[in-house]
Amino acid sequence: MSDRRPSGRGVALLAFALLGTSVAVVSLVGLLSVELTADLGFGDAGLGVVVSAFWLVTSIAAPVAGRWIDRRGWPLGASLGGAVCAVCLGACVLLVDSWAGLLVVLAVAGIGYGLCSPTSNLLVMTAVPARRQASALGLKQTAPPVLLAVAGATLPAFAHSQGWRAAMAVGLTLPFAVLVGSRLLVARGAPTGRPAPSSQGAVDAVRATGERRPAPLRTVPVVVAAGLGTLSVATITGFAVLTLVGAGLAPVAAAGVVSVGSLLAVLVRLGSGWFLDARPADDLTPLLLVMGVAGLALAMVAAGTAFGGTGWLVVSGVVLSLVAAWTWPALLLLAVVRRASGPGAASGLLQLGSGLGSAVGPMGFGLLSQAGGRDWAWLAMAVSTVVAMVLVRRAAPPRADLIGPAASLSSA
Repeated sequence: MSDRRPSGRGVALLAFALLGTSVAVVSLVGLLSVELTADLGFGDAGLGVVVSAFWLVTSIAAPVAGRWIDRRGWPLGASLGGAVCAVCLGACVLLVDSWAGLLVVLAVAGIGYGLCSPTSNLLVMTAVPARRQASALGLKQTAPPVLLAVAGATLPAFAHSQGWRAAMAVGLTLPFAVLVGSRLLVARGAPTGRPAPSSQGAVDAVRATGERRPAPLRTVPVVVAAGLGTLSVATITGFAVLTLVGAGLAPVAAAGVVSVGSLLAVLVRLGSGWFLDARPADDLTPLLLVMGVAGLALAMVAAGTAFGGTGWLVVSGVVLSLVAAWTWPALLLLAVVRRASGPGAASGLLQLGSGLGSAVGPMGFGLLSQAGGRDWAWLAMAVSTVVAMVLVRRAAPPRADLIGPAASLSSA
């Protein structure tokens, strides 16, 4: 009988679709905000509250859902998460007719993210051989920027001619792909239970080399670092174009710089996964190096803004920030789930920090910018990244501290 087990590539593509589905609602609301806010009758402040509500709910839902998914298996998480996101997209298309209605839908969509994101990590760590898990996770983590790039290039023009509801309906293809893909993988015999060290690749490695799984990272420093990381990412996303225009670039040129940086970030995420496949799971050196580059890049933006909008310094800093600051949270996720026996629970706890960071980051940057200028706000982002780097370094137990069945994250 032929082996019907799914390939690692198929598993990685489903994980990619899961993560894309998890951010589909909030991403499309942002991309279609011009038509949407005009139709529903609210402004920037209302939009900010709606988006913040999504991330606040994810920070609460993901830790709970992650532990539940570890116990029940990824197929149920994929089915429920995909269904919740599909219902939310459908509600936007058919039912939402006010700001309050949109707020409720985005809050429920946060539950969908809380289900889909940990599920995607458990899927990879369960169904992909250990030697290819880092590259599969790296591919999965490119889903949000790829979704933004593709949807941003197509849907605003479609919404202009057909309306924002029709454009939102296009997003239903993502949860549909998740629901169909998860059933296909199960039918082909994909493992559905808890992952390595019970995954065959990890078991084989232990038998052959005597190595054991490294101890998990300490919980509190990692969660705080994740929050500081997404705080910077959300800030770059929201304020990079404004800062570049302030440095003398035309709006179209500024958008082009951000697009180039985003594309490079996708390539670096893919490359880092392939690179880390060949590295031991307890080696945090690549993560710490990228965090250091991110802190330096954000400081470059701050310096360029402070010294009269020095164009080359701001442009260089923004591009490096997009690459490094968008990459290191993904590398932190890799470090956490590769050490954890419960990737769903571990990534859910990580989302507690990142959800809060995404919710408060742009608001905090705006307040700092109004109080002391954009240069001080960018400097604060640089300092927060350095603090995160110190926290990650302190979260790591000694490299000799290797264990067998690891906890999701250490409570030490």
